[in-house]
Amino acid sequence: MGCKIYVVIGTRAQLIKMAPIMALMQKKRIEYEFLYTAQHRESISKILEDFDVKQPDRSIYNKSEANTRAKFLRWAGSMILKAITPNKIFPHKGIVLTHGDTATTAWAAIVGKLAGCRVAHVESGIRSFRLFKPFPEEIMRLITFQFSDVYFCPNQWAVDNLVKYKGTKINLGLNPVYDSLKVALASSVSVEKPMKKYVVVSLHRFENIFTRRFESIIIPLLEKIANTDLILLFILHPSTRNVLEKNHKRLYRRLEQNRRIILKERYPYFHFMKLVETSEFVITDGGSNQEELSYMGKPTLLFREVTERIEGLDENAVISRFDTNIIMDFVKNYKERQRGFKRVNFSPCKRIVDYLASSNTAIH
Repeated sequence: MGCKIYVVIGTRAQLIKMAPIMALMQKKRIEYEFLYTAQHRESISKILEDFDVKQPDRSIYNKSEANTRAKFLRWAGSMILKAITPNKIFPHKGIVLTHGDTATTAWAAIVGKLAGCRVAHVESGIRSFRLFKPFPEEIMRLITFQFSDVYFCPNQWAVDNLVKYKGTKINLGLNPVYDSLKVALASSVSVEKPMKKYVVVSLHRFENIFTRRFESIIIPLLEKIANTDLILLFILHPSTRNVLEKNHKRLYRRLEQNRRIILKERYPYFHFMKLVETSEFVITDGGSNQEELSYMGKPTLLFREVTERIEGLDENAVISRFDTNIIMDFVKNYKERQRGFKRVNFSPCKRIVDYLASSNTAIH
């Protein structure tokens, strides 16, 4: 019996990226304890099923997901109270595996360190170098860096960003979502698609949907793009739909009445990636999407002012900065941004698991 491995997951995106790591540990019979903070709940069970990952061993929070500001504050308050007794969360010394840039990420790093564990951060070293763009992700990353001992980085740029932090830095060569993407595209799931050329739209960032920009800039830009020969499939995250239903009812009705904009509930991950695969291009504000789309070589219009990721920039991806000229130039010439699927002979997730297996982990 070696040291304990704790995997802490709170959001859908975290689970998608960590699932291949967890599945591989199970395949290699490396024991780990799966702790779930329930920052998100929607479609978590479906992701576990699709990737053949076990159910959580423990749920840290047992109420509804934090998909509104009020619910997030309630969730955060509960998690802060639980952090007062870190050894109840992590009763055995070991390795706490935390991922990304969420509140769960930073919470796991802090509580893990307080409990005397080593903290390993997956997707480490990514920076925007602007404290409040994106918010709160940049702050969560900086907090997590401070409490980490092992940094699993997607590229050398990310490694170089960690020069002032002590610990072991490992260049994985790619983000672990590369392995998630390969599993999704190789699956046999099918999804209904429009007969005409279509664009996938996925927007959920705090600075986009909870500010005046959403109504005054973002939606008018989408309507302008829809006036071309393209159909827009606007995939509504729970938080995005909630904002439309509660704060922008008139705007919501306007979108519903637009025949060239089709509003869709969020798809399961495998179905979403199949939908993206045959789209003309994607409009997104998601960092994970930026990575996935760069590996697919899919033309990508980022509805952001800055991004903390380098994947796809100057290749398939363009940062819109919400500039109409940049956006319409992309729409006119998006086919020039098409690239081939990135193929490599290694697995970033396997590199993580190999490290864990060599660090006195429990293999039976």
